[in-house]
Amino acid sequence: MAKTALDISNLYKPHSKQMLFHSAPERVILYGGAIGGGKTIALVNEALQLSLDYPGNVGYLCRHELTSFRRSTLLEFTRYCPEELLEQHHQTENYFKFKNGSLIFYGGLGDDNAGLDRLKSMTLGWFGIDQAEETSETHFNMLLGRLRINLPNIHYKALLTCNPAPGWVKNLFIEQKKEGFRFIQSLPRDNPYLPSDYEEILRKQYPPELAKAWLDGDWDVLEGGAYLFRYADIRRAINRTVNIDASSVNKGADAVSSLITMGVDVAREGDDESVAVIRQGDKVLAIESWMKTDLMTTTGRILNLAEKYEVKDENINLDAVGLGAGVYDRLKELKHNINAIIAGGQANDKDHFTNTRAEMYSDLQKRFENDGISIPDDLDLIAQLSSIRYEIVSDRRMQIVPKEEMKRKFRVKSPDKADALALAFYYVRPKTLRIEWL
Repeated sequence: MAKTALDISNLYKPHSKQMLFHSAPERVILYGGAIGGGKTIALVNEALQLSLDYPGNVGYLCRHELTSFRRSTLLEFTRYCPEELLEQHHQTENYFKFKNGSLIFYGGLGDDNAGLDRLKSMTLGWFGIDQAEETSETHFNMLLGRLRINLPNIHYKALLTCNPAPGWVKNLFIEQKKEGFRFIQSLPRDNPYLPSDYEEILRKQYPPELAKAWLDGDWDVLEGGAYLFRYADIRRAINRTVNIDASSVNKGADAVSSLITMGVDVAREGDDESVAVIRQGDKVLAIESWMKTDLMTTTGRILNLAEKYEVKDENINLDAVGLGAGVYDRLKELKHNINAIIAGGQANDKDHFTNTRAEMYSDLQKRFENDGISIPDDLDLIAQLSSIRYEIVSDRRMQIVPKEEMKRKFRVKSPDKADALALAFYYVRPKTLRIEWL
C-alpha cells in the first residue's frame, strides 16, 4: 500500500532527518541519539501515519515508566492527533480508537507484572518505544514478537527513540548493525525549529562529556570509567514509581525514612547556587535553588522550606562548610538543632572512604544502582550527577574529585543540586559512646 502524505496535522512540518525516519524501509528503526533532534514528535506522527495507512492496524506506544510517558510522549501525541480522526480515547484502559478501526494502546513497560502480561497477549502491526535506553532488551524482544497482525499489505514497524547510553540499544544498533535494523541520527543542529542559541547555552551548562553525548551524539563517552553514576541508572530513576513510606536501601534508616528529609548545599562562590532537596522515603518531592545571598536570607529560605514541607530539625542535613558554617551557627542560635555535615570530615567507614563526601556519594550511588530512588526530570541534576568523578587513592580508599578540581581541570560547574541530593539521602549514623575499661 502506498504511504499517504504526511499531512495529517498542520502543526507538523518534518525536517530532513525526520523525513528520513518516516521514509526508511527497514522494519526496526532507531531515531535520535541526541537531545533536541525532534525524536518524540517524529515518533508520535509516525504512529498516527501507520494508523491511517492501514485501517484496523494496532500499535503500542510506550516508555519504560507510564508517569514519564504521560508527561512527555502522550502530551505530544494529543497535541498532534486531530480529534476528528478519533472515535474514542479510553483513559482507563489506555488506548485510542480511530474511526477507521485502528487502535493505539499506550503504557509503561516497566510499571508492573500486569504490564508484561498485557504485552504477551497483544497482536500488533507496529510499536514505538520512546527513550528506549530507559528500558530493557527483554521488553524490546517481547514487543518484536508481537508484530504479527494479519492485514493486507501490512508493513510491520518497530520504532525506537533514544539518547546515547551504554547498553543493549548501543549494542544492537551501533555495534552490531544487524540486518533490517537502522539507526538514523538526528542532532540539535539538524532541527531548524530550535531556538538559535539552544546548543550554545547547553554547551556552557553541560560538562564536556555530557555535551559530546547529548549534543554531538557520541555513544562512547558515557561508558563509565571514573564516573561514579552510570547514565543508564540515572535515566531509570527519573519519575520512577516508588514507595514513599519506606527506604529500600538504607535499612538502618527505616525508622525515619517515611519522614520528610531535606538536604541543603549552601553556595560558596561565583555562580554557585544554594540548593535544597526535599525527599520522602525514596522519592524526591522538590528541588529548590537560589543564587548566593547573605547569611540571614539563606537561613530564612531554609526555615521557610522546612515549614512548607513539614521537615523536622533532626531531618535536615546541611553542608556546614564555608558559608554553610555561618548558616548552621545562625540556625543553632535560633534553637534549630539540625545536622551539620562536614563533607571533608572523617567518614563513618574511614577504612573505605577518604571523607564524608565520598561516603555520602557512595550511599547515593547504591540507591541508583539498586533502583532505590526516584528523581524529577531535571536536566541540571542529570548533568551534574553524570559529571561526578571518583578516584581510588594510594591507600585504596575512594574519594570524590573535589569541586575545585572539577571546575579547573574539567570545566564543570559546581554540582550543587547533586550535592544537595546526596545530603538529602545521607543517613546520619547515631553517635555511640565508647567505654574503655582501665
